[in-house]
Amino acid sequence: MNTEVSTPHNQDPEFKFSLLHPKNLPTWLGMGLIYLCKFLPYKILIFMGTILGYLLYVISPHRKKIAKANIQLCFPNKNQEEIRNLVKGHFQNIGIGVFEIAIGWWSSDKTIENLKQSTSNLNIFGELNEGKGVLILIKHSTHIELDVRFMAKEIELGGMYKPQSNEVMNYLMIRARNKYVTGAIHNHQTRQAIKWINSGQKFLYAADQDYGEKNSQFVPFFGVDAATVTFPERLSRSGVKIVMANVSRGLEGFNLEFHEIADYKEKGSVLKEVNQYYERFILQSPENFLWTHRRFKSRPEGEESVYSEWKSRDKRRKKKRLTRK
Repeated sequence: MNTEVSTPHNQDPEFKFSLLHPKNLPTWLGMGLIYLCKFLPYKILIFMGTILGYLLYVISPHRKKIAKANIQLCFPNKNQEEIRNLVKGHFQNIGIGVFEIAIGWWSSDKTIENLKQSTSNLNIFGELNEGKGVLILIKHSTHIELDVRFMAKEIELGGMYKPQSNEVMNYLMIRARNKYVTGAIHNHQTRQAIKWINSGQKFLYAADQDYGEKNSQFVPFFGVDAATVTFPERLSRSGVKIVMANVSRGLEGFNLEFHEIADYKEKGSVLKEVNQYYERFILQSPENFLWTHRRFKSRPEGEESVYSEWKSRDKRRKKKRLTRK
């Protein structure tokens, strides 16, 4: 295994006996059942996921309110019935995404290839200077585990992940992804990501969520100011190429497409184009975007919180962070 910090490498997760603690038994059983689902036809997984998604819709009132608030902001012309139907469709796709984990993590390359219908603009990477790295931006979709697997079939890439609070899930996730990405680091290793990119590597990153105001800039997202992480623009300004990638589910399979972002011109130019591409990708299948994330959590000075029910929790978390400093 490559252990040079300047090039992508996988750090195999360590199996700890604490993973076998009785409190983790439900997770092991649940993931064991999901693993077995990889042997089922994809159409059956969609059916099962739709049922699971309906249950999640019923038992997740807080996340349902977040999705509704986001969709109302992004689609002000939709009426209440259209919004409700989109929220329901989104939760159904979250349910499907649970079973798609089985395919993304554990299915064979042949199965993955059979699910993919088309790939557009893959030649972009051949035309780019091989000596320079590329930052590839994707969106958080309900089938993101499959998205990463599809892209890893086409190009060698490293990527960033957010450690899971559930230690069993974290162990399984890293172990599975290590099989098809050339290197993975967690979301607090940005400097390492930059080193990899500067060494000429392709690096996968999702820049469509609210990561706080500290390293972000407010940029329109569906016409609403949204805290947009400046990481892609900083890299573009230094000469790194930015490529947008999207995976959408069609009637016959999944479609993969790539688009190159224009080079840095002025402050905000790259971030504006990034969000415009995200909007375009989301409109292809809006029910597949991760609407349950609080995309508009950070607000410009003077604006009220979009998610009023979460204000007290955010204050407690902010107080804890200040205490740790």
